[in-house]
Formats: sequence, C-alpha cells, structure tokens
Amino acid sequence: MTEPEPTPELLCQVDAAWWANFNKIRLQGGQFSFVDHEYQIEPMQSQARRICYMKATQGGFSEIEILKTLHGLIYKKYPRGALYLFPTTDDMRDFSKARFGPLVQNKHNYESIGQYVKSGGKTTDTAGLKKIHDAFLYLRGATLATTIGMAGDEKESGKLRGVPVDRVVFDEVELMNPSAISKAVGRMGDSETKHEVYISNPGLPDHGIDLFWQESDQRYWHRKCSCGHWFSADLEFPECVQLRDDGTGYIGCPKCGKEVPPWSGPGTGIWVPTFTEDKSLMEGHHWSQLTSVRNDPGEILKKYLDPPQGNIDDVYRLILGLPHVQAEDKLSANAVQECCGADAMQSRHYGPCAMGVDVGKIKHVVIGTRIGTKQYRILKVAQVKNWSEIHDLAKRYAVKSAVVDIRPYEDAARTFQKEEPYSVFLCEYTESSIIEVQFNRDSGLVKANRTEICDRSHAIFADNRVQLPRKDSPQMKTFIQQVCNMAKVLDTNKRTGQQIFRYRSVGTGGDHYRHAINYFLLAAGKVAPARTGSQKQLYAIHDTLKI
Repeated sequence: MTEPEPTPELLCQVDAAWWANFNKIRLQGGQFSFVDHEYQIEPMQSQARRICYMKATQGGFSEIEILKTLHGLIYKKYPRGALYLFPTTDDMRDFSKARFGPLVQNKHNYESIGQYVKSGGKTTDTAGLKKIHDAFLYLRGATLATTIGMAGDEKESGKLRGVPVDRVVFDEVELMNPSAISKAVGRMGDSETKHEVYISNPGLPDHGIDLFWQESDQRYWHRKCSCGHWFSADLEFPECVQLRDDGTGYIGCPKCGKEVPPWSGPGTGIWVPTFTEDKSLMEGHHWSQLTSVRNDPGEILKKYLDPPQGNIDDVYRLILGLPHVQAEDKLSANAVQECCGADAMQSRHYGPCAMGVDVGKIKHVVIGTRIGTKQYRILKVAQVKNWSEIHDLAKRYAVKSAVVDIRPYEDAARTFQKEEPYSVFLCEYTESSIIEVQFNRDSGLVKANRTEICDRSHAIFADNRVQLPRKDSPQMKTFIQQVCNMAKVLDTNKRTGQQIFRYRSVGTGGDHYRHAINYFLLAAGKVAPARTGSQKQLYAIHDTLKI
C-alpha cells in the first residue's frame, strides 16, 4: 500500500521553497521564481542549524532568507520569534521600508503573508518590531552604543536585551562588531532551535564572513557538462572562461571545452561541500556572478584582468565573492618572519631603550632600541597584567622614553605616567589628516594620526627595517599574528560620501601588539640610537659600579 501524495498545504507547511514558489510571492523586483536561480533551491530548503553565505552581489540570498524567516514565523517554527540584524539602525530602517514593507503590503501576498502580520498597537507596529502570527520579528541595528564596565571597555546594546528568539539572521555581517554578533547569538540561549544565518559580501581575508566560511563545509555550485564532467566555475576561474568571436564569453568545460550553463535541467547542477567528514561544520555556500545567467563571463574576465579604476578589491569581493586585500595594504606573516633573527629575546639591556604599551585588561609591551635613523631592534615583547610589571621591565631594559595607550584605563595610565622616572607620554589616536604626530609636554599627551602611524609600522616590516627575536617562541608567534591582524581599507562616509583610508582589525586573536609597535615607534623618536659595544662588557661595568 502506497502512501498518498502530500497535499500542497502540507508541502507549504514543511518546505519554504515550495511555499514561496507555490504562492507566487511577489518581491519588490517581481514574482519570486527559481527560474535562472536554481542554485537557491537547496539553501532555501536547508534545515541546517548554522548556515553562511559568502557571496557576490545580486545572488538573491538575502531574499530567500527573508522568506525563510517569514515562513518559519507563519508556521510557528520559531515560537520565540526571530531577530534580523543589520550593521546600523539606518540599514535596518532602509530594509524595513524598501523590502519588508512592500512584501507585506503587496495585495498578491495577502493570503500567504499579509494576513499573518498583525497589528498589536503602536508598540508592535514599528520599523523594528513586527508581530507575525503569534511571534515577533525583531529588526535591529548591530551598533553597540552603551558603555558598561568599570573600565568603560565593554559595550552593550539595549536593543538586543530582552529579545528571546529562535532564529538570528545577520545581514551584511562583514560590517558588524564581533561583540554584537556574540550578544545576538546569546539571545537564543533558551531556544531548542537556535538557527544562525550569516550573509555578506566578503571584505578582508580572515575577517567577517570569511571567518564563518572557514568554519563551514565550504560548498560550491557544480554544473554538469553534456560529456558527463562535473566542475565548479568558481574553482576553475579564470581558465574556465572562453571567449567567442564577438567578444562575449561563456563557461567552458575543463575537460571538453563545451559551453556549460549553470543549469540545463534536473540533475545538472548541485552544491558540493569541500569537507564532508565533520558533520558538525556550519553549512557554507560560496556564490559568484559566474553562476548568474545575467552576467557575461567574458566581462567578468575582462574586469579581473583590467580592473575598473584599478580597483581589483571590488572585482574579488563584489563579482567573484572572495575576500581580498592587496599586498601593500596588509602585512603577511612571511614578511614579519623575515625580520626575525636567530637570537632569543634579551633578558635586559643597557639602553637607551624605548617602550610602547597597548593597554587593556592584559597589557601588551614592546621594548627596543633605535639602531639607525629609521631602523630598530626589538628586544622584548611581553603580555603582563599589572602596571608594576611594566615598571620592572622598563628598569631592566633602561627605558628612557615610553608611549602608553591612554584608554581604556586613563586614570591608571596617568598615575603610571607620574610615578615613572623617565619620559612617558599617553597616546590618543586621531583621524585628522592634518596632524601626523604632535607631542604636548604640558598635557603629557601625544596625538598621532592612526592611519599614518599604522602606515609607518607597516613599512618597517615590509622594508625589513626592524630586527626581531627568533620566531619560534610562543610570545613571538602571538606577536607576529597580532602585528598582521590589521588591513588598510577605503571607507566611505554614508552621509557625506567622503572616502578615507583606515586600518581595520582583521583575523582572530586581536591586534594589540600592532598598536604597541605603533607606540614604540613614537617613543623611539625621542631616544638616541643605542650604545655600541659589547653588552656583556657594559653589564659588567654596570654590576661593578652597582649603577
């Protein structure tokens, strides 16, 4: 006895893809359809608890996750509600007005969506809060505006407090504060479902969406050629792009050379994970415009070989869906390791030495000397907990000049500054393009342009103008990682349109030593080159005279 075919109503209830297609839901750009978007079917049907999309523009993944969220609320899969998070409150309002509003208000969507969106009074009829069936959809910005903690170094968002949910969607996670991400995930602490979705165009390597992608099973869209060969255009680019006589391009089979579209019927396109053994991995989808029938692969190849305005970053990030940073904008571990010598860190030094201190709950200290006009030797890098330990290090290495981060413990830094017997300035970064470095003896402050001083610290490693201890100690491994965890990017002010280069933290593990090096360079400008001669002889004289 065969089981009866499931009814459309039952299929709509269990399958978001079927529901959206069967009801012919109208989006802002027209009726929802999988035609020419067959790659959307599997992600929309996915029941994975954690999923990420590292994508180029115009792939439609934000739309399918909007529909999956609404579907889950309408059919009570998320009784605690769902949270949709955006980089800023302005982004949230734009989404609510431009995407959610038309989706709900369209008369064609009333039976499938509109009738379930309830008005619970003014408090639930806002841009950031909607009642859908018996649960709430929270639309929030990821900005952490409230300072908490004794040191003022922790941030909180009142908009994320008191929001228990079963599902969180991070739209453009690349632009979000990592602390906001962790706080939003915490809103699902008592949920049995705990669905996490991360969507974004990539930016920098080892940052944002790329970090989630690295945790995933890394799926690529594979297409099948008529010769039977399966391949992914993303993995075969640029060799897979073939040009016709008229200059247009197509994706050619690596085996036989025939033109192969992204989809040519059932069984000709599928998502294939790179890693299959670890079932605990997040489900990850990478998508580029090479999989879009609306983009000419020949044009993509042309932009790749000759980037518009020389901007290869946008070609990688927005067209190929890959994180990218040019070599001159981010230090590589190899470049820093090439500055390492064969000697271990010195246990002390006769001086004169300079010291840079990045302040936090753990203080990161860099001590070294000048060995030329713009050349340096790093003697000691250390992580310490107490100011007294910094004092002891300064004494052991004959520090004559130090620059210390003024925040987040300004009072403690001021006390340290007053009690030390050598020159100590407290550093305050500025974004001003007019001031590069300005010391003020009256206030005890040094103001440094953040981008300029990061450029300087980048250059000493890139040009091999700094000598480092050998690279194999645990502390030096941390130092090398953190020095490389910054990248120079071009930011655009949304309100003014002004563009400015800034250094952004990337990767995991922090960038504390990079700032400590910045402060060291400022301090080193205030000391003479270190004394020449045998350090052992100098130590012997030092010990004999009990200096």
